[in-house]
Amino acid sequence: MASFTLIITVLALLCMINPQNCHAFSPTPQRHFANHPSSIIKLHLSKSDLTNEEISRYSRHLVLSDVGVSGQKSLKNSAVLVIGAGGLGSPCLLYLAAAGVGHIGIVDADTVDESNLQRQVIHGTSTVGVTKCESAERRIQDINPNVSVRTYVEEFTSRNALRILSEGFSQSKPWDVVVDGSDNFPTKYLINDACSITNLPWVYSAILAFEGQLSTFNYRGGPDYRDLLPMPPPPGDIPSCAEGGVLGVLPGTMGCLQATEVIKIILGKDKGLLVGRVLVFDALAMKFSELGVAKTPEKEIISELIDYQGFCAGPKTTKQTQQQAANKIATTNPTGRTMDEVQSDDTNSVAGYNSIEPIECLNKMANGWSPWVLDVRLQSENDIVKLPFTDMVVPHRTVRPDHVPVTGEVLVYCKGGVRGKKACAQLVEMGVDAKRLYNLDGGILRWQEDVDPTMPRY
Repeated sequence: MASFTLIITVLALLCMINPQNCHAFSPTPQRHFANHPSSIIKLHLSKSDLTNEEISRYSRHLVLSDVGVSGQKSLKNSAVLVIGAGGLGSPCLLYLAAAGVGHIGIVDADTVDESNLQRQVIHGTSTVGVTKCESAERRIQDINPNVSVRTYVEEFTSRNALRILSEGFSQSKPWDVVVDGSDNFPTKYLINDACSITNLPWVYSAILAFEGQLSTFNYRGGPDYRDLLPMPPPPGDIPSCAEGGVLGVLPGTMGCLQATEVIKIILGKDKGLLVGRVLVFDALAMKFSELGVAKTPEKEIISELIDYQGFCAGPKTTKQTQQQAANKIATTNPTGRTMDEVQSDDTNSVAGYNSIEPIECLNKMANGWSPWVLDVRLQSENDIVKLPFTDMVVPHRTVRPDHVPVTGEVLVYCKGGVRGKKACAQLVEMGVDAKRLYNLDGGILRWQEDVDPTMPRY
């Protein structure tokens, strides 16, 4: 022990006389410091353009060979526009933000309603009454403050679509991909045509009840939405989610799949993209299936936007084109169910039946009017709320003349008035005297607004 102490003392004295002698005994010589593991890490990070916080945040991505530092930088530098911050947009926005997509645009004119919270998970009770754009931006910033958000508190229409798509997130940051978070045919056709004109790929999804669809359109010359559905279905043939309902987790599933497709596009993973394919998910059967979509030969090139509400209303479509649309929908619609035989004329063109406002209806009843009252919604909707004097519940698709009395007047109602119109038109076509039929204008929602605000809304 004494000898060891003596050796150390001698070495210390040598270092004091000539500090360079210490290099021979240093466990980590200064000239080799660059080879130290910690130095290698610092050198690597300095070249990645990712901060230490981002390295930590995205570490599970960085170890994936198909993402890595270069892929994460692509996500950071990308710009994605999501049209609709509802059922589909909510999960998609959440996961795009969490994944590190650096620039996100949101288009939505609506405010958060309590009925949204069952499926629109980016919003919460604290943001009821707040615009969906603001609510979504708050949540995104909470998840990932590195993300820049641009909001458009306006409807996506033919008037502003090309401006929003063309100007990008900013002058120096064009959109890389567009996400369809809409819940109606006019907006889907508008997104398709606007993306065709501006040459942007877009990720489509549609949901209803327990089933959903997913595809990527207009990607590098691939098929678009008009190849899947050249003409919209006749009005009322496919109910909206508000009318037909939707399982709360279904938009979550489909929205997450949309986010996956967007990330693959940004990363350049072309091989597995849903181009020329429509993914169909049946939540009840827990099965995925696919439909092929091919480009339509000699299809008309889209060069300008049109009135999509009018286009989808269908009054100018021919019987042949409507039948073609119906046949297409029968094999590709989100419900997976075959449609009823398509009517060649819009229901509004069937003349003769009456339309009655809730206040007028109430006044007539106060003066002794006592019609047969037919609810043409689903039984599940009737269980939620109904007019207290309802006589029968028959879904509008199955209504027949024997569901109404042979004589006397009939009041028909649904949720918003559309299914009531269709039911009245069907009854007239089946021989019921149109003058006996009254459709409640605006349905039970209008009754709740004008007559009884205490009734629940759904």
